[in-house]
Amino acid sequence: MFDPTAFDNMKVILEGLIYDKDLDGEYEIIDRNDYVNLSKMDRLFSIQYKKLSKQSYTTSCKITMSTTASDLFNELINGNTDVGCFIEFEFFLPKTMEIEIIQRSLLLFQNKTNEQYTPFYNIKQSILDKNKIESSVNIKFNAKMTEDDFDKIEELVHIAEIMLQWYDEQTLKEI
Repeated sequence: MFDPTAFDNMKVILEGLIYDKDLDGEYEIIDRNDYVNLSKMDRLFSIQYKKLSKQSYTTSCKITMSTTASDLFNELINGNTDVGCFIEFEFFLPKTMEIEIIQRSLLLFQNKTNEQYTPFYNIKQSILDKNKIESSVNIKFNAKMTEDDFDKIEELVHIAEIMLQWYDEQTLKEI
């Protein structure tokens, strides 16, 4: 019988948290991916969702979990139980925002968690259509999270909810 890996267990927990919110009518799942890179044997899972709203401008959040072949090997062959995955949150903003607003959002995030992370603010402009601009805030956690960190993952999902609400409020202020 197949024994699920730590990555699989964590993926199921994360999916359950987000799908429960979708079933409750709070959020809408807009994308989901589950990849195995056969050349490197890496795994990647992502789920993207947004708050249900009557507004045409809404922020979405993509949570990505990834693990390497090394972790898979250490868990399945060596029996190591201290394996985990990297977690990343990316907030897709409906428009560009002032850097001060982004910095305040990161302070909000920092005040809610003790986890160490690296933030990025990405702005992409289409080459073909100069009016098409996409922006996102990406938060990459520096340390791997393990199965023992389920409470942290649940807490981070809750913080993401607060951030989605906050970004949507900031967007409405600027419209």
